[in-house]
Formats: sequence, structure tokens, C-alpha cells
Amino acid sequence: MKKLTQLLLPLCALPLFIVGCGGSSSEDIPASITSLNVDGTPSLKDLYTYKNTSISNSALNCSTLILSSDSCDVSDIKPIGANLSRDLTLADIEERLVISDAWMANSFIAALEEIDDQDLLNLFKPINSIVLSSDIIPSFYSTKTASIYIDPRYLWRNSVEWNTIYEQEDFRESYQTDFTFDSFWRYVDASTNLYITSSNSFSTNLTSRTTPQIAPGLFRLLAHELAHANDYLPAELLSSLGSNGEIYGDYISSAKHINDDLSNTIPLTSELLFEAAKIAYEGADMTSLIRNTSATEAGYAFEYDGAADLYAYSKPAEDVAMLFETFMMYKKYDVVRDVAFVEIPTTQYYSCDDYIVKWGQRNRLADGDVKERTILIANMILGRDITSELSSLSSEPIAFETDIGWCASRNETLAVNSEAINYEPLSNGTISLYSAKPKQQVIHDYRDDRIRD
Repeated sequence: MKKLTQLLLPLCALPLFIVGCGGSSSEDIPASITSLNVDGTPSLKDLYTYKNTSISNSALNCSTLILSSDSCDVSDIKPIGANLSRDLTLADIEERLVISDAWMANSFIAALEEIDDQDLLNLFKPINSIVLSSDIIPSFYSTKTASIYIDPRYLWRNSVEWNTIYEQEDFRESYQTDFTFDSFWRYVDASTNLYITSSNSFSTNLTSRTTPQIAPGLFRLLAHELAHANDYLPAELLSSLGSNGEIYGDYISSAKHINDDLSNTIPLTSELLFEAAKIAYEGADMTSLIRNTSATEAGYAFEYDGAADLYAYSKPAEDVAMLFETFMMYKKYDVVRDVAFVEIPTTQYYSCDDYIVKWGQRNRLADGDVKERTILIANMILGRDITSELSSLSSEPIAFETDIGWCASRNETLAVNSEAINYEPLSNGTISLYSAKPKQQVIHDYRDDRIRD
């Protein structure tokens, strides 16, 4: 059997310290990289701050503490929004950028300008630093540093920039299992079936990207990672930070988190999927139950629970982040989340449509339980009632046709007013099409539909 792509939370021995993820491979290693990232821990060599300010040294020192047993102290640096009641600006965020290459910061800032979303900017309030470095893969948030670490594959714009990235596989790919099913996802415009995000991988079909092409994918990633930040350091805790003490040991570790409220109020219930996620995303040993679970059985268990994605069963924090990113993508780009359980091909050579859909839904957010749980956590993260912002959401998800391939299912879904989009398959598993929101060419690789951040 082929393996289920393993997408493990980085550093599973420290499950609370590092949450969120997201990954590639090459023999070309930049000279600045002195050790390989083999377990999700970047080397963080040759970093510097994008801006030279009074807190530059503190931001730099704090960001590298993931490599030690220490946590950042609030006497040295406090999160951007600590004791701050106003909206954040892009300038506030620029002061907390810690980078290995200037182009990463330039692309990041340009994408935030393109996104132009105050809600997203304010989500940076619990953040000490934003780290953009050549060998970060996957992306993650750390409670030890109250910082996010961004995979530069979300930022590259040309071959010169791509070649400065240390290409490697997401370390979770190495976890071998004998699953018979996998879980796929994507964001599409429900009226046209078009993807909103371009691939993050350089290829013969994708040698350059514009800022408008980068923006939607980066927005999704940031919504996910910043959901973690606001989950562990919510507004009431952020506003009550003292003048000293470790951000993790003295504040975050003993606080009540948003994921606690969600788990206590409207918990997920599928023991089958909890067991599957522990194996798939935490590297636990395979069990006979999961070995013999089909994609159809996993899909039915998922349908009647309230998760946005299988990844939600790996950690309570991932449950929150998956719900929140789904809402934010709907709010910002008016796109919906497809999710499906597919049979893994057993042949040596296979393509996208050899992954056969056995259960799937378009617009998972429209499920009653998912919507209720999303409103609960989004209200707490954004500090307002978002119910009216879902008023145009359809009354229920739309079932996929089954026993067809994953790529084919994008156009065969029984969506109201959907139109089949003729697209030309390209090499390396990519397709070329045009996104309705925003108007731009999108080169998408179906393999991106397996990645979790």
C-alpha cells in the first residue's frame, strides 16, 4: 500500500510549544545552512531584523529560543499588541520581522499590502516576532517565543528567490504507514469551481509568481498560524501581561485557551478519527482498526462530526485553526472549502485522478455543527459576533460525486450554478486555469491539496 502523507506537528515531544505546520526537496543547500532541518526545527542561522529599532536585538534573540530550553521573557520583549488598544499597522509588523534574506520580507510586506485586511493585521497582536528563514519547513507557531515561523515557499516570486530556499521534504513525509485512505482539501469559488491559490512549488510550468498570485495562499497560512497565536494568547491575557516573567511558563501555560472552550463546549466525538489522526499526524503506531478502515468509513465518521478537516483531530489547537482559516477564506475571498476522503492508489505510477473519492463535501463550513463551532471560536478570536458575516452561506454542504478522481471531482460536484471548467493538464501534476477572485492565472498542483500547516 502507498503511505498516507504524514503531516506531523513539529517536535511532537513538545506538543504545546510548537503548533501548526505546513512543505519540498533539492541537493542545493545555501552556504548559510549549517545543519539540516530533519525534524521540523530550522537552523535559524544568519538571521537579522528587517528594521533596526530599539527592540531589534530582543526580537532576534527571542525568535531563536525555540532552539533552547528557554522561553522569551516579557521584560525583554512583549507581543506587538500588549497594552495596545488601537488597530495594528503594517509598520508595526515590519518592526517584528526576523529574516534570513531581504527578498522574503519584501515579498511578505507586498503580499500584506495586496491583501489589505485589517482583521488579519490585528491578528498579529499576540506575536513577538515573525520569522522568515531559508530552511523553515513546515510553518509553525511557538508558544515558547509567541512567534510564527513562515515557510518561504509561500513567498518566492522568481527563480533567483527560489534558489535561496533550502529545498527539502516536510519531515513528516518520512512516517510510513499502511493507510488505505487519504484526506484532501482545497478552496474553490463555488460558482465556477476555480482554485484561488497558486502552487508554492517551482516547476517548469511555474517559474515566477506575482504578488496577487501569492496573496491568497499566504492569507490562508497566516489565518491558520495566527489563529494559534490568538488561541494561546487571547485578548484578555494579552492585556494583562506583567512587567516580567516567561511568556510561556508564567502566562500561556497556565491560561485558559480558546481551544479549551471549544473542546469543553462543542467537542469532536469520533474516536475512529482521533485514532487515525494520532497515527497520521503524530506518528503513532498503526492499529488494526485504522489499517482496516476504508475511505468511505472515515468519510461517514467525519460527516457526522463538527470538524473542518481530519487534521482537526490531531490537536485541539488544530481544530480551532482549521475552523478559523475556513471562515477567513470565506470572508475574504468568498471561497469555500472542499474536503474529501480518497482511496490511495496501489499502482507504482499514478496521477491525481487515481485518488478515488469515496466521500466528499463542498462548502464544509455550511454544515450545522461546523458553522456553530466556527462562530464560537471566531467570535472569541476577532472579538465580535461574526454570525451575520455567514448570512450568505448556503444552508448545507454539497455532496461530491463518488468513485471519481480527486481532480475530476472539482467540476463534477453537484453544486448549484456550477459550470464545468475546461482546463489543460500540465506536467508535474499541475493545471492552468484562471481564478475569478482575484482575476489572475493560477497554476495549481493537486499535491498541495494534501499539505497541512
